[in-house]
Amino acid sequence: MGSKDLLFFVSYTIHDGMRLQNLFWENSESQMNYSIFGDVLAFHVMYKKNKYLYPLVIFYGVNNHNQTIMFVAALVTNEIEETCIWSLEQFHYAMKGKVSCSIIINGDVAMKNAIRRVFFNSFHRLCV
Repeated sequence: MGSKDLLFFVSYTIHDGMRLQNLFWENSESQMNYSIFGDVLAFHVMYKKNKYLYPLVIFYGVNNHNQTIMFVAALVTNEIEETCIWSLEQFHYAMKGKVSCSIIINGDVAMKNAIRRVFFNSFHRLCV
């Protein structure tokens, strides 16, 4: 993808035995969409529905046509606070430091704590 999309961003961590631990990726269209429509950020975790049995995290927003648009996706091995912090830091870097005004999540305590540490000026809201 990097050869086709020069702004493609990927980041990953490796576990002790040289196994993929976390994977984060986004493309130039996602960067552009986030720069325009990233005032409110939401994310959803799909639990182990992929062949690797890793939770899939999708960071998304809404465009001016009220359509859901995906900004970033990540595969993570767990949902502990350190992993959430890593995901948010990768998001912050990939999106050139832009921080959303509001972040909507479920009631996950680890993500709530990670948001307070990484995006401390954003308003945290719970999804119903």
